[in-house]
Amino acid sequence: MVTDTSNGWQVRVKVGLILFAVLSLFWGAVLISERAVRPDNMPSRPWVEYQLLDAQGKIENGGEVQRAPYRNSPIYSSPIGRGSPRAVFRIPFSLDPTMPAHAFFLAGTPGLQEIHLNGTVIQPNVPLDTLRGASDGGSIYYVLPKHLLKPTGNEILVYVETQSSVLPLAAFSISSPENAAKAVQWSNLFGSSLAIVTASFLFFALLLCALVNWPAQDRKRIRALMAMIAIWMVRSYFITFQTPFEVPFLITYFIYFALEASALMSIARYVVIDSQLPSLWSRIVNAAWSVLLMLCALTPLYGFIVGPTAQTVMSYLPKSMAIVSLGVVAFGLINLGRNVVVRPDGRWIERIAVMFCLVALFVDMADSGYRLSVPLFPDLPLTFYKAVPFGLLLALGIVASIAREASEARRTVVQSNEILAARLTEQDAELARSYDAQKQMLQRQVMLEERQRIVRDMHDGIGGQLLGLMMQVRQGGVEKKQVEQGLQSSIDDLRLIVDSMDSAEDGLAETLRSFEHRVRAQIEAAGMALQVEHGLDDGKPGPGPRPTLQILRILQEAVTNAMRHSGGSEIALRSRQDADGMIRIEITDNGKGMPAEITGGRGLMSMRGRAEAVGGMLTVESGASGTSLWLALPAHAGSSLAVGDGAPSIHADQTGRP
Repeated sequence: MVTDTSNGWQVRVKVGLILFAVLSLFWGAVLISERAVRPDNMPSRPWVEYQLLDAQGKIENGGEVQRAPYRNSPIYSSPIGRGSPRAVFRIPFSLDPTMPAHAFFLAGTPGLQEIHLNGTVIQPNVPLDTLRGASDGGSIYYVLPKHLLKPTGNEILVYVETQSSVLPLAAFSISSPENAAKAVQWSNLFGSSLAIVTASFLFFALLLCALVNWPAQDRKRIRALMAMIAIWMVRSYFITFQTPFEVPFLITYFIYFALEASALMSIARYVVIDSQLPSLWSRIVNAAWSVLLMLCALTPLYGFIVGPTAQTVMSYLPKSMAIVSLGVVAFGLINLGRNVVVRPDGRWIERIAVMFCLVALFVDMADSGYRLSVPLFPDLPLTFYKAVPFGLLLALGIVASIAREASEARRTVVQSNEILAARLTEQDAELARSYDAQKQMLQRQVMLEERQRIVRDMHDGIGGQLLGLMMQVRQGGVEKKQVEQGLQSSIDDLRLIVDSMDSAEDGLAETLRSFEHRVRAQIEAAGMALQVEHGLDDGKPGPGPRPTLQILRILQEAVTNAMRHSGGSEIALRSRQDADGMIRIEITDNGKGMPAEITGGRGLMSMRGRAEAVGGMLTVESGASGTSLWLALPAHAGSSLAVGDGAPSIHADQTGRP
């Protein structure tokens, strides 16, 4: 419990620091901007005189002069009651001898028509000025012509026409042209240029939110965020930019406060969703939203029915909305600040941007009802809508938040890919090890099966041959030479079997070398020479014991035939691998050629059968200059898995011959 209490206090302290930082930065920015949008030391008079005008612009009521008191808006205003909506404000002034030139600065004034200096028009009537948004135009300044000025007794007349229930004249000053121009530039920046940039970025953020394929758990929050962005964008447009047609005051009044209420409650709904509060809070927000919209509609309707005298009742709407917004801003700032501290989802930029906008919206609504000044600076009343430029911060915060989420998602994907790649590498290595083990097991199994077949061949072949020879000996019907030949044939066949098992795994090249070593003694004992040319690679694996035995039997039979029947002096053994991949083994002699009974006999047919059994082909050419035997094998004969278990077996007969 102590730890939980400690953590709770830490969260509260951090939330308090965040709120302090947001409010300090907000009011610091407001202080700088409010000083920038007005000339230095802009004075405020307690009142300004004005006279009402008729429809033709003439002074009515006998030229009665009235006073419009200064209000901390800052603006000079007077209720028109049932009077004329047109008036001319009279501003007397004297020249400042310390300034080489003078300029007239006038903040944004609703319904500005004309400006006269000492009876001369310096600003003609421009009706389009009345088509500005709810901000009612921007600040202006005029360099006063020197030839129209007098040391004392100068007078500026400002003609206005209002659609509301008051006659307004914004704050003004007589200052240097440089000072006035700088104030107008800053005013245009905050009131117009930033509004264009803000609307553009809000639209971009809206498109970005709409185009991203959000996870299911984020879609509700994103919909609330998109609604807030859209309302803020429309609100900024309505406040700042000209409408395509002139909108009556009461409709402007309704649209403005409806947008204010919608912007406020859209933030409240976003806070509820972002804080994951129970659905009851969403129902409360929606109900409060409906009530505020109803008040926004009923208040101008009452003003339309009653007329200008309804201004007192109509002033309750902005005051009521300011009170409601105070509750929403407290609720929103605390929850958003807490979410920044306790939620590790990284969306703190987005939340802080919403906090700034919530404060700016509250200040705009409170200023509409209660005429606020910058805290600790009562001489700096608020002059422009703060929520419009702070909407840029909202758009940038959302874009930055989405960019951060995209970056985190990409980093997660990259890390996941790296982990997956490492696991795949491990699995590949494991599979390779498993494959090698299985391959070795299969090779051993194949070798074992081949050896079992060879054992059966030995039992059926050599065993049968020796048994037959023994029976002939017992019967006494065999000569010594026949016994010797039969035993020699059995020994040769046994050696072939042993050679095939010993050298099968070493490769065909090694098998041929072993064969050369064994038959050289036999050939030389027969009085013949042996020439050898080995052209096969040593690195290739052998075809296996059984195919090797078949190849050796073919070669042994060819050598035996050459020794017995060729009558030559030399036998040659050559091997190579051609460009087409075929392996060719050749045995030639320089004898007199093969007898007819050999070329068409059973032995040569048996040799061809063995060649076909290993997938090869046997070719024999015989003539007066000798005999050549070619054994052509496919390239895969070099693989131990080339000949399957089902390869046919060619057995020797009981005489030892194929």
